Amino acid sequence: MEVLKDKNNNIIVKSAICSLFTVIVFSMNYDIVSDEVISSISPNCNKITEMILRLVCSVDDYSLMGILALFFCFLLYKYSFSIGKLKIEECIIGILMALTLLFGASFEKFGTTVILVNGIVQFIKTMIILTGYILFFPQLVKGIRYYISKNLVFTKGFDVNDPIKYRRFVFGFILAIWSITFIAFFPGVFQGDTEDIIYMFYNYHTGLADSVMRIDESNMWVDHHSVLYTLILGGFVKAGRFFMGNENAGIAVYTILQGIFIAWILAYSLFKLKQYGVNAFIRTCITIFFAFFPWIPRYAFMATKDTLFAGLLMLFILVIADIVVEREERLSVNQILKLSIYSILMFLLRKNGLYVVVLALPFLLMINKKWIKSIAVVLLCIFCVKFVYSNVVLVSCNIPDGSVSAALTVPLQQTSRYLHYYADEVTQEEKDAIDAVVNYDALSAYYEANRSDYAKNCWRKEADSTDLANYIKTWVKMFFKHPLTYIAATANSNHGYFYPVVMDLSDFEKASNGSYQNINRDNYFDFNFTDNVLTRAARTVLRVCDNVLERIPLVNLLCTSAVYIWLLIFAWTRSIVNRDRKLLMLVIPLLMLMLTIITGPCNGNVYHRFTYPVAMCVPVVFAFSYRNINEEEKSNAE
Repeated sequence: MEVLKDKNNNIIVKSAICSLFTVIVFSMNYDIVSDEVISSISPNCNKITEMILRLVCSVDDYSLMGILALFFCFLLYKYSFSIGKLKIEECIIGILMALTLLFGASFEKFGTTVILVNGIVQFIKTMIILTGYILFFPQLVKGIRYYISKNLVFTKGFDVNDPIKYRRFVFGFILAIWSITFIAFFPGVFQGDTEDIIYMFYNYHTGLADSVMRIDESNMWVDHHSVLYTLILGGFVKAGRFFMGNENAGIAVYTILQGIFIAWILAYSLFKLKQYGVNAFIRTCITIFFAFFPWIPRYAFMATKDTLFAGLLMLFILVIADIVVEREERLSVNQILKLSIYSILMFLLRKNGLYVVVLALPFLLMINKKWIKSIAVVLLCIFCVKFVYSNVVLVSCNIPDGSVSAALTVPLQQTSRYLHYYADEVTQEEKDAIDAVVNYDALSAYYEANRSDYAKNCWRKEADSTDLANYIKTWVKMFFKHPLTYIAATANSNHGYFYPVVMDLSDFEKASNGSYQNINRDNYFDFNFTDNVLTRAARTVLRVCDNVLERIPLVNLLCTSAVYIWLLIFAWTRSIVNRDRKLLMLVIPLLMLMLTIITGPCNGNVYHRFTYPVAMCVPVVFAFSYRNINEEEKSNAE
């Protein structure tokens, strides 16, 4: 008894010390304390005293928030220390989170990591901060995982015994809540690509037409934006004009149908989770997220290919879930058809969809090697359609492929940062090689850390394969001169996918309003963002909800790209630790998507749309890890 009491006392003391240290660490500012601040405190201090003062002055005063944080950390440490030692996977994830927070905050606030090691005081402060992070995050991961595994499965939530009625209720509930968003943004949510897509459908000139060598100068179509989606969206606009004399009617019909389609997919995903034995509480939480979290409904009613792509990705993952759960000797014809159709539509909507499906499908052989013929059939269908699309359809319609610069996002961004910091070291030979593929003067004049769009826009469309080969050689040679600059360029343009940066939800409304104005710029169209008593009331409700959501600590993490990526990482590690290969099969398509995203043009704190498919699918994938294995085995036996 005395031993147990001493152990509890030790845990309390240890928790108190760790929580105090953690709060101090999280209160430390990364910035350099100025000499003026030190002089105002102690004008004639020695070096040691100055160093101590600089460290002390780096701690911000959070008053009440600091007390609450201290209380939270104490409870966390006390709970975590009482449940045993850390597991290897908890240490790995925790350390990765610690490093991400350290370097992510540095890039977000200063655009570089040099601030972390700028002098002995900064180096010491960085080591203190990193130590605190490494202490905190593994214990946080451990506490959350243990609590969820021990408590979540016994928590009740909304449910209906009949799966069909359950799906219908969820579908109706989601649409009812989403109706506020549809009214607020009637006839639909626009974004920057929407105007280019509609312009392209009507063969009106856009900047994209000037970014490539056109096959036919009179043809303004470019396979930068999905040709399939251009036909779909443009077709609705044209139908609205033809049947109702109003392009707004066409957009309204399209967004309604798209919203219904996405709501049906989400309801279907929850229906499938119910079949897999996922408990009611988890499904209720996901339903609330789908219904109320702003990203989901606003993209559901947005005229963008990303929405349909996300929906098809969800269907693709659910087919894989059925395949691995049923684990039949052979894939059924229905499953082969579904995999083929969803895969083809995905890459026709987004080019990176091809890499997602082609890289993900072979992993199914880890479950059953006998599926090799079926997987080969699916891959053959995909490659055949891709060949016909690229070499027959586009060629016969005189539609050029998108600019090569889209595939060179990473090297162009690295070159841009190199020129920003080391332009004086560039030789004439290197300059000529770079200038052959991009406008050197424009590229060196401006470096945009969070997005590579500016670097891509400097691309010379007349550059040939020889010019490209010379540039690649120069790019490699310059890497060995300043490798950290290349690493920093990539990290700076991707840290938002891992470091939590709360994004402004009002950007949806601002971007949509701006796009409505831009698309009418040449008087080809008369799209109108509806403004009446009803829409203003709906927008007011959404603005209030946005402001509340963005300001609630921890809850506002939902407004970051990082939380969904980390949820994906948790699901990945859970599949490995638990040797759950079925879960791994669902995780892999999202991992492949993330690989294409981090080589894309924008940071995770710039646009929502690149993270949207992950944000929509990962809750379902993560919930799959909490399925009832006994129910699954029982279902297979039947």
